Amino acid sequence: MNLVDQIPLVERRVVREGAGVGVELSRSYAASAADLWDALTDPHRLEHWFEPVGGELSEGGRFQLTGSGVSGTILTCTPEECLLLNWDDTGDLGTVEITLSPADPGTLITVTHLGAADEHWDTYGPAAGGIGWDSSLAALDFHLAMETDSQEGEEETFIREVAQAWSQALADVGVDPTEAQARADRTIAFYLG
Repeated sequence: MNLVDQIPLVERRVVREGAGVGVELSRSYAASAADLWDALTDPHRLEHWFEPVGGELSEGGRFQLTGSGVSGTILTCTPEECLLLNWDDTGDLGTVEITLSPADPGTLITVTHLGAADEHWDTYGPAAGGIGWDSSLAALDFHLAMETDSQEGEEETFIREVAQAWSQALADVGVDPTEAQARADRTIAFYLG
């Protein structure tokens, strides 16, 4: 298993809800809903594949991701079904909803991150946030499989190919393909500097 092999395992969509816009990613894991839920909510497991988290980790509680500084409120917490978060109270990063449902085999996870249709979105498009969530879903897979090795240059290939997949998702919702590609190119330049 390698990082680039993770790309076709994810279904990507650009979503619009009211004045908000965002990304939605879905993929299946061979894991049970109970194991996935534990990986999503146990602070000891989260720090191995996502980032360290602290706070009151229950419905209505406040959380903080200690690496990125993102903080928010846990709006809904239905074990093995749904986790809805107010994502970053200090900014306008919106909400993140994670749902689990049965799949054959295992469990389907869907991550929907909604935010403002603002200058950042207009500049970078869905790849800006999508690459982070794609990376997280790949890291979760490696965590579940206990494999963490990657090949030289694999991260750059991953970023470039995922940005292209998000460019296509943006074009699929009616954005001019040239503009969608320009946003992807800016995102690639941002990530790879």
